[in-house]
Amino acid sequence: MKTNKPSEFSIYTGTDLAFALVVFISLFSAFSTSPVSSIFLIILIIFLSMAYLSIGIYGFSYIRKSKSQGLKLVYFFLLYLLGGLIIYFGRGASFSSLLLLPIIAHAVMVLDSDWALSVNFGVLITYGISVWSYSHNIQEIWRGLPIFFVGQVFIYIFAQMAITEQKARERLQVLADELSEANRQLSEYAEQVHKLAIVQERNRFAREIHDGLGHYLTTINMQLNAAAVLALKDPKKAVYMLENAQKMTAEALVDVRNSVFALRKDNIELEELPQRIQKLVDDQQSADRKVNFTVTGVPIQINDPQINLTLYRAAQETLSNAHKYSQATRVNLDLDYSSSGYIQFTAQDNGVGAETIDGGFGLIGIKERVRLLNGEVTIDNQPGQGFIVKIRIPVVS
Repeated sequence: MKTNKPSEFSIYTGTDLAFALVVFISLFSAFSTSPVSSIFLIILIIFLSMAYLSIGIYGFSYIRKSKSQGLKLVYFFLLYLLGGLIIYFGRGASFSSLLLLPIIAHAVMVLDSDWALSVNFGVLITYGISVWSYSHNIQEIWRGLPIFFVGQVFIYIFAQMAITEQKARERLQVLADELSEANRQLSEYAEQVHKLAIVQERNRFAREIHDGLGHYLTTINMQLNAAAVLALKDPKKAVYMLENAQKMTAEALVDVRNSVFALRKDNIELEELPQRIQKLVDDQQSADRKVNFTVTGVPIQINDPQINLTLYRAAQETLSNAHKYSQATRVNLDLDYSSSGYIQFTAQDNGVGAETIDGGFGLIGIKERVRLLNGEVTIDNQPGQGFIVKIRIPVVS
């Protein structure tokens, strides 16, 4: 974001213009009323005034950017010297003493308050020495001193107010820039949060499809394959398998509707978790695979329905994996309510295990669900000796 510097012109450039104006007014008043008639003195006064003006503008521009305190003091000493000489050679004609007043504004702008007051006092001393040098009269000094001193005080206060306002504007500009940057970062964060929410919702939808519909399709396919094998050997059992597959198709449709409801509302009313898992176990029982399900401890009422859903999906996934990959003849499921503050689910089979436990979409989905509930997943894999999945989730009953 581009920003302007509004105070740069209004103070420093304005001060240069005022400085030049004061010098020209002093020269005009001096030559219009001065008793000086010598061409040499007139040229000398003009030369000193141009030197005073050049140092006051270009020198000030340089020391304003310098950090050298000594260089700044040299600058003010040169202005004292040149201004005093102009007043001396002009014999204090008219308003020539005004030449010294811009020094006060410069001191306020580039020095701290103590040094600025010291320079202000030095201006007063320079005025007195200059007037005494050509008049040798105390009354001459006292006659112009009140007006000169009032001018000093007025310029000092005005310059302090201008600097304070400039600093306030600069601070406001910094705050505006910081606010603009904060708004930009906030917009970026909001966009990142939006993208993250989209990714999380996609992952959630993928988990629901895989864990719910994927499980039912796997089981239905198993029932249909069994029915095809038994069609000639045992027609009655084949019919039973087909009826079971049909029943599971209806259950799959209900599960899909529940998943859609969960995705829309982020809440789902589930029947008691042990009963739901028991239905899964009953559907998975077959002649070549025995599935046992036990409940340890007294089931408690869980306030967060996502815990029930997560453990139900974990049971679906482990049973599905036992059928598709492990070649297990026995699967043991255990739902443990005995630990205070936690609920634990364990699935163990006696299958062939796996070479790695990186996991496909199913295990990844389980881990994601459990992590979102601040739980833990432990997988114990022993190739040739089975597969164990343990889930531990904190609960508030």
